[in-house]
Amino acid sequence: MQQTKNPRIFIIEDSIVYKDLIVNYLKANKFSDISLYKTGDECMKSMHLKPDLIILDYISTGMTGLDLMLKVQKDHPEVDFIFLSGQNDVEVAVQIMKLGAADYIVKNEKAPKNLVKSINSLITTTKREKQTKGFRIGVVGFFVLLFLVIMVIILMSIFLELDF
Repeated sequence: MQQTKNPRIFIIEDSIVYKDLIVNYLKANKFSDISLYKTGDECMKSMHLKPDLIILDYISTGMTGLDLMLKVQKDHPEVDFIFLSGQNDVEVAVQIMKLGAADYIVKNEKAPKNLVKSINSLITTTKREKQTKGFRIGVVGFFVLLFLVIMVIILMSIFLELDF
């Protein structure tokens, strides 16, 4: 996930009622950059908009959610996926998580709340990763600078001794 303040979310949902429920719940929780699609093919046509997160069903019209995830991951590895599915098969959920999905949520009365928790968890993880990366860059930069200072001191001492 690239954006942590207001991630760009694509939702692929063919049920009008469930789509409205999810979108309204997300908007009520301050997620406003949402694009809706009925099929994975429609979503693929909009990948140039660079979503941070795709919320999709395992079983959907056209290609399966897993097929879409694998296809998108090839060209856009930075995109996260949360499956929101009526498929209540543990083996399917485990397989999808092993292949790179951030979460697998079963559609039920707690799904909207669990979805927001999952998105917030992704945002927290992304912030932590960015902080860790910044820290590593700072540490490496410090040691490179320290190395250069030591080399300059050594070279100055060599050249200064030769001049006397």
